[in-house]
Amino acid sequence: MWIARRSANKSLYPGMTDQLVAGGQPAGLSLMENVLKECEEEAGISNEIAMKGLKAAGAVSYEYVQHTAHELDVVTRAVLFNFDLYLPHDFEPTIVDGEVEEFFQWSVEQQFASLAKDFNDPMKPNCYLCVIDYLLRKGEISPDTPGYLDVLRELRSGDCL
Repeated sequence: MWIARRSANKSLYPGMTDQLVAGGQPAGLSLMENVLKECEEEAGISNEIAMKGLKAAGAVSYEYVQHTAHELDVVTRAVLFNFDLYLPHDFEPTIVDGEVEEFFQWSVEQQFASLAKDFNDPMKPNCYLCVIDYLLRKGEISPDTPGYLDVLRELRSGDCL
């Protein structure tokens, strides 16, 4: 799995690890148009390469409560549409827009290690959902694992689906 390290200049989660390509969904673009745009802007992945390797992989949802200084709680709900992107073995992403400091790959073992509370190189918080979803979809987490169905259900628990 290709991983990006967010730029130290990002206002949110600077220096944390992140998905290879990610971004908010702008009005007026389809999901596919947006993922193609983000591939080019963030990792230098041409439309030709991306179109050959992109596969829609579902969605995860979440919500969280943020406590503000004014004693108001703000509820945020989000849906993350996931795509698997199969790239040529010799392909290496390129830093394009300055939002990323570096790209590197994680093995399945490193993906599991990243989920530990004491992991020394944390991800942007909502990225964990995508990693867990990927590991489930690829059969890296066994259905015999205690709590398996609970995790599947929680990945799609936000009121936005």
